[in-house]
Amino acid sequence: MGEGDRQLHEMDPAALAFETAPAIMWMFAGPDHRVVAANRLARASVGDRPGLIGTPVRQAVPEADGYPVLDLLDQVARTGEPVLGLERRVEVDLTGGGAPAEGYFTYSVLRHTAPDGSHVLVAHVVDATDSVRQRRAAEAEVADVRQRLAVERDVALRLQRGLLPAGLPLLPDLGLGAAYVPAGEWLTAGGDWYDVVPMPGDRVGLVLGDVVGHGPTASGVMGQLRAVAAERLVRGGAVVEVLTALDAFAALCPDARGSTVCVAVFDRLTRVLEHGSRGHPRPLLLDAEGVPGFLDGPIGPPLAFGDGSSPIAHTTLTTGETLVLYSDGVVEAPGRGFTESRDLLADRVSRVAAENPDVDPRELPTLVCAALASLVDNETSRDDVSVLAATVLAGPGPRLSLALPGTAEQLAVLHRELNAWLDALSAHRDDRNAIALCVVEAVTNSIEHGYRDHSGTVTVLGELDGVGGVRVTVSDAGTWREPVERSPYRGRGMLMMRECSDHLNVDTAEDGTTVTMRRSVRRPPVPLPDADVLPRAPVTHALEVKIGFEDSTVRIAISGIANSSNAEDLRVPLREAARSGVHTCVLLLDGVELLTSAALRVLFEQVADLRATGCALRMVAAPTSPAAAALSASGLDRVLAMSPTE
Repeated sequence: MGEGDRQLHEMDPAALAFETAPAIMWMFAGPDHRVVAANRLARASVGDRPGLIGTPVRQAVPEADGYPVLDLLDQVARTGEPVLGLERRVEVDLTGGGAPAEGYFTYSVLRHTAPDGSHVLVAHVVDATDSVRQRRAAEAEVADVRQRLAVERDVALRLQRGLLPAGLPLLPDLGLGAAYVPAGEWLTAGGDWYDVVPMPGDRVGLVLGDVVGHGPTASGVMGQLRAVAAERLVRGGAVVEVLTALDAFAALCPDARGSTVCVAVFDRLTRVLEHGSRGHPRPLLLDAEGVPGFLDGPIGPPLAFGDGSSPIAHTTLTTGETLVLYSDGVVEAPGRGFTESRDLLADRVSRVAAENPDVDPRELPTLVCAALASLVDNETSRDDVSVLAATVLAGPGPRLSLALPGTAEQLAVLHRELNAWLDALSAHRDDRNAIALCVVEAVTNSIEHGYRDHSGTVTVLGELDGVGGVRVTVSDAGTWREPVERSPYRGRGMLMMRECSDHLNVDTAEDGTTVTMRRSVRRPPVPLPDADVLPRAPVTHALEVKIGFEDSTVRIAISGIANSSNAEDLRVPLREAARSGVHTCVLLLDGVELLTSAALRVLFEQVADLRATGCALRMVAAPTSPAAAALSASGLDRVLAMSPTE
């Protein structure tokens, strides 16, 4: 036994407990706080310096003088009230070499009164230096991860913006609105997409789809699907042709499998709407009286699922009715069932109409889209959201018709009337600027060149051309005259007019000049929410899968929320069932609170594997359950039969 061990062995129990305590223990006495006791951890914390016992603490540990912890000894001795400190920073010279080391300590200081009335201060100190340093290192790592995620999110959102339409075409007899909201989970861009395509024969195509997943991959697939749909619509393809083309593409692209889409083609002359859906929620129709309802018609399975057939339905729209296409993020809200969410969607749309009875019908789609976008909780939403709305208008859009005296003073009148017309169109700012510049340049040319030597009238006619563009004609009855002053800077007005137009034609004759310009014009969608906020912590989505084997049957009970964050957790138990050799597999889905398209995709793929092994499958869920509603809404009920009881 060593000398140190012998000394410990000879101590009384109280002294031994003090000496070997797993915390730093000090005892101070007198007004100068003399060190009357210090256990081994206390002595080690100041470098085991000699002469410690019996010396006032400010002399024994001079480098600590000036720190609040020593002032607290005075406070406790004076008031008798205990004091606690949490992770206070102190620098102590452990080696005596004059180089203090930084430490963090959590402590308590208490005053004990002896029978003779004297006071003793007891300080209990825990060295928290390692835990503070570890926490700070973890915080720095988390900050770095958050920064990298913020960069990735920004890239994904920029990609999403670039792939979605910059605006919606302006049509004379159809008001349009759209909105896109990224998923609240880290505000990540997803695979939602929409498009509006003017078509031959006074028709217009409306498309809204949803790709499984989030991030750049989903956005890239979304862009490809949108391009396929737009190409078919521009060529005048019917709804079934568009859906067939999208299905064929998804079959060749693994990342597109399970995508959902709704396609509608509206004939603006006959007012007949042809529509079809592959795994996508039914469109909503708000009638002219403000009463909402969902369109009838079968829904096919998601893209690349099933036999490739796409059911089509037709309905006739009337003036004042509003068609609303939306992604499943609108009706897959946390804490709400599918039916409840659909009812909320319909109620919100009808309230918009009721609260805005005097609104210009051309503006109603934008109000509807903004209201539905506001339903999304950016902190907890699990899916991004897209909304596309179209209102059937009574007649042609706003027109511009002016007959101005050919004098420079009339340019102010032109500006005023032109801005009022562009306001009525709600054109995008860039389009407004380009049209205004082109028209003002054309009128200025008529005044300067056509009516330089005499007065006359300049006529300005503007209207929507029916295929997503504005056509403006500026004409005069003057005789073109070359400018008196020649300058290398003249003639740039014509160049600017050409730059601002998709098509520009100048027809100069003896009886006057006519300038015709045409530009595709789009109105902006509802703006995206601020993308500069910091990413939020992910929401935990609980999913529980229980497996039980009995003879030749396996029962798999799924409960909780199944979405893109945990859908792959369904694959393992279903794969095990397929390989186990059982004759029957029973999927119990009554406990499912939410079944999104990502989970449906996994379910469909693994059910196909089960059937391939000869395993009989029974899917069990009540007709009113969220699982049954999801299968019906996606069209998978046509492929995966469900029973209400086992």
